Amino acid sequence: MARIITLTPNPTYDFAVEADFVEANRKLRCKNAQSHPGGGGVNVARAAHRLGADVLAIITAGGLYGDAVKGLLGEELIPIRSIPVRGETRIAFHVQDLARDQEYRFNLPGAELNDGEVNAMLDAISEETGPGDFVVGSGSLPGGEPADFWARAARAAKEKGGRFVLDSIHGLREALDEGIYFLRLNKFEYPELSGRELEWPDEVIAFAKGIVTDGGAERVAVTQGSDGTIMASADGVARTPVIKVKAESAVGAGDSFVASSVKAMLDGADDLDCLWRGAAAAAATRMTAGTTLFHAEDVERLYQANAKNPGQ
Repeated sequence: MARIITLTPNPTYDFAVEADFVEANRKLRCKNAQSHPGGGGVNVARAAHRLGADVLAIITAGGLYGDAVKGLLGEELIPIRSIPVRGETRIAFHVQDLARDQEYRFNLPGAELNDGEVNAMLDAISEETGPGDFVVGSGSLPGGEPADFWARAARAAKEKGGRFVLDSIHGLREALDEGIYFLRLNKFEYPELSGRELEWPDEVIAFAKGIVTDGGAERVAVTQGSDGTIMASADGVARTPVIKVKAESAVGAGDSFVASSVKAMLDGADDLDCLWRGAAAAAATRMTAGTTLFHAEDVERLYQANAKNPGQ
């Protein structure tokens, strides 16, 4: 059976808390603390696993927080391949200001990787990837990581018959020059690639179609927040509205979109169904507090209510 293999060169140990208020120079009393393994690829693996996919998370891990990330993934029964690194795995801290209903997200930098550690990750891709697998590169690159890391990861996956997915703005141009299977961008990321702000939806659609036509990616999805999502491919352009829910936190919503849409691709779904599956998972994650991901039953409920009954 084909797998979803995720790459996280810069994972996190995520903390999330609530505070009655956030104010400068005040002692803030926090409550409802949570901790989860984090980082783009880690969350994609966790989400895809909840949806029934066969997954493997390739991660770097160093120091106390690296051990904690591995332990938390083990609790969720996520298969991992850990690349030991000399530096300390980073932490991320999320605070929900209950008084203003605002979320503050603090992400610390990751430890620099040396050439040996980078090559160990690339070797893991070559050794783990099989024909038909989806290999998902997601999240930031730590300091010292070469700009062509994702391009090299895509090449390693393709050489083994895998399909490479990218959800990261770092090293993106080099990856598109190499050629990938699926690219996900959000509304804050595509202006960096396009060089300017684009009008939704027409200019964004033309931009995504251009990436496909130029051979950078076979499928390109752009998630535009409350405006919805588009996907361009050789089959044309699919478009879905946002699924409206009572939002608690946005953490992990993009990762959930990627996991669910890639799982749908693995199952042979068309572009429109991939978008609906992704939108349902993103919405279900927005319904949960802090760094908690979706509940699988919420994803299916939202998918059935919206994809099967559009406009209702």
